[in-house]
Amino acid sequence: MKVLFTAIGRRVQLIEHFKKYHRVTGVDIEELVPAKYFVDAFYKVPKWNDKDYIDNLLNICQKEKIDMLIPLFEREFTLLCENREKFNEIGTVLILSSKRIIEIFNDKWESYKFFMSNNIDTPMTYSKQELKDCNFPLIIKPTDGAGSKNVFKIKDEKELNFFIDYIENPIIQEFVEGTEYTIDVLCDLDGNVISIVPRQRIEVRAGEVSKGRTVKDMAIIERTLELCNKLKIDENIKPIGPLTIQCIVDLKGNIKFIEVNPRFGGGVPLSFEAGVAYAELLRKMVKGEEILPIIGEFKELTMLRYDEAVYI
Repeated sequence: MKVLFTAIGRRVQLIEHFKKYHRVTGVDIEELVPAKYFVDAFYKVPKWNDKDYIDNLLNICQKEKIDMLIPLFEREFTLLCENREKFNEIGTVLILSSKRIIEIFNDKWESYKFFMSNNIDTPMTYSKQELKDCNFPLIIKPTDGAGSKNVFKIKDEKELNFFIDYIENPIIQEFVEGTEYTIDVLCDLDGNVISIVPRQRIEVRAGEVSKGRTVKDMAIIERTLELCNKLKIDENIKPIGPLTIQCIVDLKGNIKFIEVNPRFGGGVPLSFEAGVAYAELLRKMVKGEEILPIIGEFKELTMLRYDEAVYI
């Protein structure tokens, strides 16, 4: 099949996995990106909020006869959802969750309300206006933040007073001590969960996991399945394709979910190596072939990542 990824940047491992199965086209707003040298075809495109962005993507999809479009940049997700039918009309399936799911999880306050209303355990969270008496330490972050940017641990009142003004539109969460996990989830086009792989975050660098291991923790897998089933609200609101879910298992063993990102996480190549062939599973989805769930079917592996270079 023919696959198009947006915002390919440094996503070399992701592209290499898909190239084992498909022809891969990549686009980015810059020419000088490492992943350009690993795709079968590359196109420079305008920024996501440019008036010609969607037309550019549609033209590329038609020229390359793209079967599935997989976006990697959060800020373009809502726009792409709004234009899903235009891609369908030219035979390109958008591998992206429904617009309402994007809206909920692009806003950390909306995410918190979703967790609470669906009885999903999550750290206590406060808006700037609600924060009164609280116990330190705390975590402060932007409501619309991504990639661990501007996320700070607050030790006392002095730090709180500084960061609450420094960060635009912040939310404040209780600090939960425990073990952090990223959970790679794959859903089919009807919102059914196909695969769940928890990854323990051993070491993180610049918001992306640099050391991790897959863990067959059935409690995490079961709680994650419950969460994902609650995302499938109706035929028009459902998870589609990859989800990257963050949780912390506290010192008492409680599983507290923090966020849901409807995209491929940076560490997802570990799940590929653990035995979940995303590229083949997505091919079956787009072709309308039957897919049996493989929840919990993966190898336990440890990943140690390092930098490589491209010389031009």
